[in-house]
Amino acid sequence: MAYHFADLYDAAELGDIELVKKIVTKQPELLHEKDEYEFSVLHGAVMTDDVDLIAYLVAQGADVHAKNDEGITPLHITLYSEVAEALIAHGADIHASAHDGSTPLHTQVADGEERVDVVELLLAKGANPNQKDMEGQTPYDIALEREDEEMMALFE
Repeated sequence: MAYHFADLYDAAELGDIELVKKIVTKQPELLHEKDEYEFSVLHGAVMTDDVDLIAYLVAQGADVHAKNDEGITPLHITLYSEVAEALIAHGADIHASAHDGSTPLHTQVADGEERVDVVELLLAKGANPNQKDMEGQTPYDIALEREDEEMMALFE
């Protein structure tokens, strides 16, 4: 059976590491493909909390710096601090800017209270809380606009 990139992306997004390994073993070139929005397999994998999946994909050659059509990296959209930690350990750039100037810190703050752990990690790793996006907003400005007191407290 021939696999397609969508099969690999879906398996990664679901955290099905055994299927991911099967697909990559059979068709390793799929690791370097992207979908119509330029999402890579790592963009899908960061929807899980499976650091072993992240480590496997990176070891097989998945690019931690991959950007989608908006310049968003996997670190911009990771859901879990342990996955963010794994990406950073594998060289992900905490200062990477999307096309709108937003860094992973901007996007994580914008996602609100469910991302407090990721924001704390990014700050601890040296993410710049004063970096402005193309609209002139800092991550703190975004938290203030959202009236997210828990997030704002992280910057005080």
